[in-house]
Formats: sequence, structure tokens, C-alpha cells
Amino acid sequence: MIDETVVFSVSDVNTFIKAILTSEERLKFIKIRGEISNFKAYPSGHFYFSLKDENSVINAVMFSNYVKTLTFVPKNGDEVIVIASIDAYVPRGSYNLMVFQMDAVGQGQQLIEFEKLKRKLASEGLFDESRKRKINIFPHAIGVITAPNGAAVKDIVTNIKRRYPIADIYVFPSLVQGEQAPKELFNAFNKSQEYDLDTLIIGRGGGASEDLSAFNDETLVRAIATSKMPVISAVGHEIDSTLVDFVADKRASTPTGAAELATVDRREIEKEFSYAQMTMEQSLYKNIESKKETLSSLKEELDEIIKERFEDLYNIINNYKNQLAILNPRNILKRGYTISTDENGRVITSFKEVKQNDKIITTTNDGQIISVVKELKEN
Repeated sequence: MIDETVVFSVSDVNTFIKAILTSEERLKFIKIRGEISNFKAYPSGHFYFSLKDENSVINAVMFSNYVKTLTFVPKNGDEVIVIASIDAYVPRGSYNLMVFQMDAVGQGQQLIEFEKLKRKLASEGLFDESRKRKINIFPHAIGVITAPNGAAVKDIVTNIKRRYPIADIYVFPSLVQGEQAPKELFNAFNKSQEYDLDTLIIGRGGGASEDLSAFNDETLVRAIATSKMPVISAVGHEIDSTLVDFVADKRASTPTGAAELATVDRREIEKEFSYAQMTMEQSLYKNIESKKETLSSLKEELDEIIKERFEDLYNIINNYKNQLAILNPRNILKRGYTISTDENGRVITSFKEVKQNDKIITTTNDGQIISVVKELKEN
């Protein structure tokens, strides 16, 4: 029966567990064999990492005073034998290994298999740069293969909508870790190939290297190599590499980075439009100013041509005027000559055109003389 009169705090429970673990002689200075993962060396000199085998993972720490005794530099994938004791961290309620000594055994089996498969696929040309395709950053539709409720899908969708909101987004849900993940990822990929997509993003948020193993599945990698549309991988962080990263057309270190690779930022488009508008306005202004200068020059030339033409016409008219003045009968009359016509106004040029008693009209410079013919004489 539980003593309901006693209420323990969380700290009490964690402290009690720590006391049990640290007092157990069988958990002190034990030898443990495992593969290093999630290795991090801090500026303080402390090493934090995990030890794993096929079925389990345990966190470990090796403080700087013990690190100094190492004869090699540990790294992810190394298989090691450590001498450690079990300790508990009360604030988090977690337990870990306190490592005092570490000896290298060799590369972990997972890393060996990873490198073997990587070399095999690379020899077939699946990772060649020549087969990488360009990403259309003005997409009409983007596909996303990832866990449906994880942070990755939220990051990708949010950033695509922020950067390029007119693109449609299709999510193909799948497990991203565990035994069933490779099969689900493969099925999700096949489903994505039924859609008219510009780009396909496949990935997950960061995690331990053992959590990313689904993205090293040979069947999945070979399928991605046949994708109808370019593929962007967003698996883990920059320090992690999977075979999906190598076969993809582009690799992003984070889901947010994948969204940025898949789209152009609308703010960049707006900036380009603004710049283009400004350039067009400046070009139009320069063109108008140039046309104004051309029109002004043409006007001056036309004015000069018209002026010269008028002067030419003026001279021609004056010339004709002078000629008319010379031929003007009135001017002839001024010199003492007269013109004689019959009653009908017909000019008489011969005495034979009239007869005796005909009336004739003689025009002088200042008037007319009406006469009757009395006599006709031939020269």
C-alpha cells in the first residue's frame, strides 16, 4: 500500500534515484562497449556523447581531466570500450555514464555499412554533379515528405508561405525514424511522383545520427535518383550527412533552409520590380528628354528651311513682279503710247480692222478718247 500521508517532490524522487544508482557497487567502474554518436567537444575540454548498440543508447560525459589521458581523438562512428560509472542528473531526472577511461576498438558497424553503400552508389553515378538539376525558385507547387506533426513540416510550410505565398504545398506524411520509416518514406515518395510538382522536399528536423538511418535506405535513395522533379534534402543539421543528401539535387542543413532553396523571397521580387520600375522611369525620362532635344533641333532646322524657302519664293515673286511691271500696258502708256479698241473692246492692230465712220476708243495713260473714223491711210 502507498502511504498517502507522505507527499514527495519531484526533486525528492530524482535525488532518491540518484542515491540508489550511485550506491550500487555493480554500476561502478564497469566496462561498456558501444559506438560513439552525437559527439561534441566543448571549449571547456569536456566531451559529451552517446554510446549505442543495435537496440539502445545511453548518454555519456568525459570531463577534461580524464580527456587528457586519451591517446586518440574520438569521433562519431568510433567503436570504443569505456570504463565508467552510472550517475544521475537530478534537475532533469536523467542518468548517464561518467567516463573515466576510453579505448578505441574500431569503426562502428553502422558506419562501415554506411560507407560501403555510399561507395557503391557513388560508383554507379547516383551522386554525380552532372545529374543535379536546377531548382525552379518560382514554383507553382511544392511537395514535402516528412512527419505530419513535426516541427520540420511547420517550418517548411511557414517559410514557403512567407516567402512565396502563391505556391501550392502538398504534404506526403511519413515516419522519419524507426523500423517502419524507410518503407513509409518510400511509399510517400512514390505518391509524390503522381503530382505535378516543381520541387520535392524530403527531410526532418535534427536528431541523433542513429535517428537519421532511414534516410540511408538503399531502396529510398535509388528511388529519389529517378524523381521526376528536383529533390531538396533537409535531413538533420550541417554536421550530419545521409545518402539522401548525396543523391538529392540540393541539400539544406535545416527544413527552413530547404524552404529558402525552393523559393524566391517575394521581398526580393518586390525589390526587383521596384528597381525595374525605377529603371524604366529613368529610361523613359531620358528618352523623352532626348526626343525633346531632337524635336527642338528639328524645329530649328525646319524654321531655317522654311525661312530660306520663303526668301527664295519672295525673290522669285519680286522677279515676276518686275517682269510684269515691265510688260504692264499701263507702264507703256506712261511713256506716251496709246491703245485703240473697237466698240466691243477688241484691240485694233491694223487699219484694215476698221472702216470709215466706225467708232473707236483710244486709251491713254490718264483716260480714254472716243473718236469716229473719218479717213484711213495705209503706210
